Amino acid sequence: MALSNLREYVRPDGLDMALSLVKEKGRSARVIGGGIDLVRSSSPDIETLVDLSQLSLSYVRQTDKGIAIGATTTLTEIVEAPVLNNYLQGVVVEMLRQVGAPSLRNLASMGGTLASAHPWSDVITLFVALGAQVTLYNGVTRMVPLSDLYASRALLSPAIITEALLPAYAHGTAAAFMKFSRTKFDIAILNCACLISTQNGDCESVRLTAGGTPQLAALLPEVAEVLLGRKLSQTSIGQAAEMARETTLVRNDLRASGNYRRELVYAGVKRCLTCVSTHLSGASQ
Repeated sequence: MALSNLREYVRPDGLDMALSLVKEKGRSARVIGGGIDLVRSSSPDIETLVDLSQLSLSYVRQTDKGIAIGATTTLTEIVEAPVLNNYLQGVVVEMLRQVGAPSLRNLASMGGTLASAHPWSDVITLFVALGAQVTLYNGVTRMVPLSDLYASRALLSPAIITEALLPAYAHGTAAAFMKFSRTKFDIAILNCACLISTQNGDCESVRLTAGGTPQLAALLPEVAEVLLGRKLSQTSIGQAAEMARETTLVRNDLRASGNYRRELVYAGVKRCLTCVSTHLSGASQ
């Protein structure tokens, strides 16, 4: 890290003070939780760091709306939270164990992970599929769907992410996540996730995402449409995977070709749906 123009490091004791600093300093200020992204930065624009660690935003707890995760909660703390062990077959814990090395997870925070919006983010790919919401503070508190946060980055200007909410789901819902990477600790070449709610065995609600395409994770509505009102079977899963291969926007970069990513989308969606089908079959027995 070479922040040559850094002049202030502030640990505010309240959200209003933190927000005031962000507004006052503008583009020269950076809000940090664990500071992982900062290690990668050498921006001469950064003059003030606003550390949120004193704001009591580290928690994972059950609420009547779902599971709330505070913005400064580390990924390790989330993995170790008992309340997530049985949430949608443990899919969040399974995904987080694939995010980088343990030393990175010990520092990386939920708020920083969501705000950084890296295209290869495993967390964002799964959380968008799960219909996660985020709480923003810009003088007033409001909750928005995570997918809306990326559709309009203006929502974060200026605002501070204080919490992520994983919605509660009824019986008959299952989720899965799939990541393709060169090594266990490498970032994703491509990742996929899905959430399916069923009624009498038929797909009533379907959310599928693909990330690292190499764009940021996005929903795959055409693929979801293939499954709505149908049972998960080898035929319907195969058709959905084919639709994903045909319709998902992929391109080349230094890490993989668009053609290779297209095949990974097919494989990822097929594996996610097969995993969900297995979960739902087991739950019905």
